[in-house]
Amino acid sequence: MLSALTAQVQRLLWLPIVFLAGCAVNPVTGKNELMLLDESQEISMGAKQFEPSQQSQGGRYMSDPDLTRYVSTIGQRLARVADRSLPYEFVIIDDSTPNAWALPGGKIAVNRGLLTKLNSEAELAAVLSHEIVHAAARHSAKSIERGMLLSSVIGVASSAIDQNAGNYGRIFDNGAQLGAQFIVSSYGREAELESDAYGMIYMMRAGFDPEAAVSLQETFVQLSKGQSNNWLDGMLASHPPSQERVEKNRDTAQRLKQAARQDLTLGFDRYQSKLNRLSQQSQAYNQTQTALIALKEGDLS
Repeated sequence: MLSALTAQVQRLLWLPIVFLAGCAVNPVTGKNELMLLDESQEISMGAKQFEPSQQSQGGRYMSDPDLTRYVSTIGQRLARVADRSLPYEFVIIDDSTPNAWALPGGKIAVNRGLLTKLNSEAELAAVLSHEIVHAAARHSAKSIERGMLLSSVIGVASSAIDQNAGNYGRIFDNGAQLGAQFIVSSYGREAELESDAYGMIYMMRAGFDPEAAVSLQETFVQLSKGQSNNWLDGMLASHPPSQERVEKNRDTAQRLKQAARQDLTLGFDRYQSKLNRLSQQSQAYNQTQTALIALKEGDLS
């Protein structure tokens, strides 16, 4: 028993050395960070999970191919000025929940329910550039790596416990894995602020007015007050809005615009024109969503 425990402890002692060997420079921030996944692994992981992730969220929105092409065009315009070249892909998800997400390797999705909350092309650019940074700065990958780290430590500890305590080790292991999954399911404050700041830089590079990132956060803060679980399951869960983000975005926008050397686009009319068909459909979608929620809750009155 003692030799087995000693072996487990030795494995734990080796972990920092292995992790140190995996440090590299973040392509967006320039910081030295732990990187357990290389770029090819990130891209492969995102590609494999993209279709299943879309299906689990409602599938692709197919009713307006022109709108899908428009969103992709804006996304690729931003991707071209990003600090990291990835096989970026942009799709619309057929779901009324206002949300957007990014997988490792640059696979990005925005729900149609979020598109109807935006006011301009520049606000769409703010959403997409934010998600581009999540992918480019490895926020999604780092979430997975944190899970890998925790699983490594838990695996060693639970193995040692299991040899002496039977099922207790397995119970501990399973519970901790569930906790780890919950912990890494959303981005932290630092990642959100980082995506806001660098996303606004990408907006400037692509010719979009970064002030739209301010109005976007102001809209989210207002909409989050007294909203239903639909919002809690969407943007609030993975991209929590705050007055702090509004103020930081305002400061960043002012600083960036002082150095602007080009005309910047807001694109109110163009965005509303592109959204026309979805806007006409939104009432029917909302009624369907309300009916589904009532059915789920057993309220058929």
